[in-house]
Amino acid sequence: MKSLRFAGNSRVELVEVPQPEPADGEMLIRVRASGLCGSEMGAFRSEKGLAGNSGHEFAGEVVAPNGQPGFAEGDRVGVHIIIGCGECRYCHADLAIFCERQSFCTGAHAEYMAAPARHCVKLPDDVDWPTGVLIAGDAMGVAYHLADRVGIRGHDAVAVIGCGPIGLGNVLLLDFYGARPLAADISADRLRLAWQLGATVSVNPQEVDAVKVLRDLTGGEGPDVCYECTGRPEGVSLAFEACKKGGKIGIVGEQPEACFNPSRDLIHKELTVYGAWYWRMCEFYEMVKLVREGLKVKRIITHELPLEEAQQAYDLMTAAKCGKIVFRQW
Repeated sequence: MKSLRFAGNSRVELVEVPQPEPADGEMLIRVRASGLCGSEMGAFRSEKGLAGNSGHEFAGEVVAPNGQPGFAEGDRVGVHIIIGCGECRYCHADLAIFCERQSFCTGAHAEYMAAPARHCVKLPDDVDWPTGVLIAGDAMGVAYHLADRVGIRGHDAVAVIGCGPIGLGNVLLLDFYGARPLAADISADRLRLAWQLGATVSVNPQEVDAVKVLRDLTGGEGPDVCYECTGRPEGVSLAFEACKKGGKIGIVGEQPEACFNPSRDLIHKELTVYGAWYWRMCEFYEMVKLVREGLKVKRIITHELPLEEAQQAYDLMTAAKCGKIVFRQW
C-alpha cells in the first residue's frame, strides 16, 4: 500500500509498505481522509525523519471488522487516536487520555490503518469525509472539548491566541456559539482566515502592544477568556497578562514549559486555568448535532490534496499560509 514517509529535513515521500495486520480487537480501515496537524511538524523538520509519518486524524471505511461487535464491512468510521488499555478505571470512564498504558494510533497518511474497534465512532450518512476528520480529530474535537471545559457563554469576549488549525476551529465554534472571538497571531494569512471565520478583531503581537489592544477592545478590563493555542511561551504570557480579573484561561498549545508571574497574573487576578487535550468519545455525537444545526466545520479547510501532493501541504503549513489541510483518498 502507499504511505507517506517523513524523509528528514522537511521532505516527505510516498512509499510502498506492507498493509497493516490488525491485532486482536482491531479492524482494518481504508483511509478516505486524513488531516495534517501542526504537531507533526517537529518530526517533519527533523534531520532523521521517520520510518513512516505521524498523521493521526483520519476517517475511513471498515474493510475487515474481524468479528468486532457493532461493526460491519463498509461502515464509515472516525477514530479517536489516544488508545487506552481498555481495562483501567480511566478507560471505563471514557478517559483514555489518562490511561497509564496509553498508546497512539499514528501513521494515518496512508491507504490503510488498523485501529481498535472500541476507539472507532460511526459516521452518520450526512457527515462527509472531511467533516468526519475534523470532528473526530484535533481541529474541532479539541475546540469543542475546550469550550465545554471552560463553560463558554454567548456574550463572552474570547481572545484566541494562535490561529493555526486548532485556533481557527476555536474561532469558528465561538462565533457559532454567539461569543466574540478576538484573534491574535503573527501570520497575516492566518489573521485573515480568522476574520473570515468570525473573529471581530485581528491582532498581531509583533506589530502592536497586544495586551493593551485586547484590554482597550474590552472596556479596559481584558477578555473574559483567553485561549492559548500557539504552543509557545509568549502565547502563555499574553494570555495571563491580557485576561480580565476573575477571568478564565484555556491552554491547548503543547509545550514543555512557559513563564508567567503567579502573583500578578494568577493569584491577585483570581484566574481559573483549564488545560484541554483531546475530545471524549461521548462528545462525538454532540459535535454531529452541532453540524446538523448549522456549524459549517469545513470552512476551516483551505486545501484538500491527494497524498501525492503532500510536500506542498507541509510547505504551506511551514509558511503558515493555510488553515486545515486534508489529504483526500475518496
